Amino acid sequence: MKRTKECWKLCMVWLMALVMAVGMGSLCRVDIQAASKGYVFTYQGATVRMGGKAKKLIKKAGEPEKKKVSKSCAYDGKDRTYQYKDFILSTYSEKDDGPEFVNGITFRTNQVATKEGIRIGSSLEEVEKAYGKGEEDLGVYNYVKGSCRLQVMVTDGKVTNIRYQKK
Repeated sequence: MKRTKECWKLCMVWLMALVMAVGMGSLCRVDIQAASKGYVFTYQGATVRMGGKAKKLIKKAGEPEKKKVSKSCAYDGKDRTYQYKDFILSTYSEKDDGPEFVNGITFRTNQVATKEGIRIGSSLEEVEKAYGKGEEDLGVYNYVKGSCRLQVMVTDGKVTNIRYQKK
């Protein structure tokens, strides 16, 4: 019973962080720069980097289940959140009619994987083989490469969430 409560608390902390990141994304200052040389995400042949253009991924992913658009406080543009079946994509633009850039990607299912083959349901051992030990905090393993942060949440030895974030 105690283990279930601990797992529930960790899941709630992760969920709250995700909700805050998605819902308050427009409050964060994001500097537009060239796409990072960090971790990449590939979906149906479209590969994106954090800070890179989102157009190809949006086109390949198709119509989102939900889409949220808000005015950016950092630019004259907009922040957008696209919720697809397998992942959530957050983007930003410098101008209203300007191109969208990738700010973050959060996995929702095990139907998507990192370039290194890690997905929801992978073991901690597989994560460490792919990325090394990583910096761990409350079951979330952080890996930084270029201007990309990869966060992998592990509960009871299994990956329960994966998130790419522009650093």
